[in-house]
Amino acid sequence: MKDESEFVGLFREHYTAVRRFIERRVSDSEAAADLTMDCFEIAWRKHVPSEPFGLPWLYRTARNLIANEYRRRDREEALWIHIEHHVRTLAAGSDSEMTRRLVEAVRALPDHEREILWLTYWEDLSAAEVAVVMGISPGSVWTRLNRVRTRLRPALQDARTPWEEVPGERR
Repeated sequence: MKDESEFVGLFREHYTAVRRFIERRVSDSEAAADLTMDCFEIAWRKHVPSEPFGLPWLYRTARNLIANEYRRRDREEALWIHIEHHVRTLAAGSDSEMTRRLVEAVRALPDHEREILWLTYWEDLSAAEVAVVMGISPGSVWTRLNRVRTRLRPALQDARTPWEEVPGERR
């Protein structure tokens, strides 16, 4: 389907139906919007004009994308279970409340920020290596990593050590 007007017509006719189809199966509306656009991108790239094309083909494509999304979520959840176990093992004997807050704070980070943490601390990559993996500059890696550390600091604040001075407090 390389005829742009034919594709525009297909998009206008079926976008809402495909979006609703996906939204009923994926709880995240942002993910549903992305998957809907992915479905139409695949339609643009793969359709052969001589073959019939319409809503059933789009639904089949959407089902495949949804299955991929479920697999991605399952992998992410398995990774989180592994990370939480690892963090708890490392923190054995220390403040379990702080560990819980830290895990929750990391979970709340956007994907790209969590990935920088994972690549840096769990995969033990340098900033230059993380930059290659993420397609950004090493300077951006450092900037983002510092930003993430700043966002995580409140989860660790209650665990002050005696040598830390707090502005406004007297010893």
